[in-house]
Amino acid sequence: MKISRREDFSLILMNVLAKQYSKDYIPLSEVATSTKLSPLFLKHIANRLKAKGLIESKEGMSGGYRLSREPEKITVTDILQSVGSELILPSCYSGDCRLKKDKCQVFAFWSVVNKKLFSFLKNITLADYSRI
Repeated sequence: MKISRREDFSLILMNVLAKQYSKDYIPLSEVATSTKLSPLFLKHIANRLKAKGLIESKEGMSGGYRLSREPEKITVTDILQSVGSELILPSCYSGDCRLKKDKCQVFAFWSVVNKKLFSFLKNITLADYSRI
């Protein structure tokens, strides 16, 4: 199991927005400075989160990003699924295995594990995560 940088950084970005939750927009440059993350990579992540309706953006002097709804109404699953696909990717998923997905005996198992893991993470909200 491997969590990608994209998934990690999306949680970090959302955590910053949750901790400063208000009607104000927060510039990505401010997030990048406080987290020491690449502004370009954050922009890419923000675009995905925005496309999934988790954040809103505004251009201009008082622009930036903010959560589209309260942190209590956004789950960790919402965030992870907006920037990634599965948490556990067997090698047949990426073609690194000699077996095809439909012939792989463990592919179905890992799919069930992913569903259960996402189901568990659905019970953890951004508000819960921000308190850690």
